[in-house]
Amino acid sequence: MLETYQNDGDIHALTTAVIYKISLEEAMEESHPLYKERRSIAKNCNFGVFFGLFPRGLQKTLRFKAGLKVELDECEKIINNIKMGYPRLSRWQDEVKKRAGFRAYTETWLGRRRAIPEIRSATWNVKAFAERVAMNTPIQGTAADILKLALGRIINGLPERPWLKPLLQIHDELVFEIPENKVQNALIFVKNCMETQPFEAFSVPIIAQAEVGRRFGELKGVRAENVE
Repeated sequence: MLETYQNDGDIHALTTAVIYKISLEEAMEESHPLYKERRSIAKNCNFGVFFGLFPRGLQKTLRFKAGLKVELDECEKIINNIKMGYPRLSRWQDEVKKRAGFRAYTETWLGRRRAIPEIRSATWNVKAFAERVAMNTPIQGTAADILKLALGRIINGLPERPWLKPLLQIHDELVFEIPENKVQNALIFVKNCMETQPFEAFSVPIIAQAEVGRRFGELKGVRAENVE
């Protein structure tokens, strides 16, 4: 997975190939009759199974988020194939759950802690949810830390850019209000702040994509060289 990100690959295509035991070329073949369904399943697996989603949870996720009716035994097979295809995944999950069970907290890469005393619960569903939280936090929590570091760099640069007005943070997105003649400057500055390596051990390239428009619902993607 790291190699895929480092080489600007397609992570959803890779997971599609892992799940269905097909070549990466077939997984990326958009003309294939099963392309959309397979890719939709792979996306939901990437956003859920890695955090400890069980077969029944995957089945519900695919039904409500992707509109797909997948039998429970097929969901079990999908998860098993992912664990076989990404053999270090299960080991990482077990390590995180064991460590969190001992400490009663989980943490991000930068050390921000989230208390989860429920991980010691004798009630299965309570403990299972806490274990998913334990696995989610190092990933989503670290992503939040990375964005906060980017925000810090942006804030430090605001005194020199009084025309740059931050409006919103939406998950991993930042929304600004700027004059039309400052789009180029803002694009270069914000992209640089967001794409800077957050900490030394982080080896995955961060790519920030920009959209510009007069209204939030009318934004269109732009590149630095296309903005005047």
